Amino acid sequence: MTSKELWALFLQTGLPEIYCLARRRARQEAKQAAERGRDHAPDHPGNRPAGDQL
Repeated sequence: MTSKELWALFLQTGLPEIYCLARRRARQEAKQAAERGRDHAPDHPGNRPAGDQL
């Protein structure tokens, strides 16, 4: 489940355990997004024209 799904479940039930799970999953998702941002090159070619043949 994503953090948004867990948060919606928490709002429906009010269970504190679900709140903790939602917060933990949100932190995991943020960490994974940061790691992906560091490890991958940008998807755009920058200011070079197409066919520049680096």
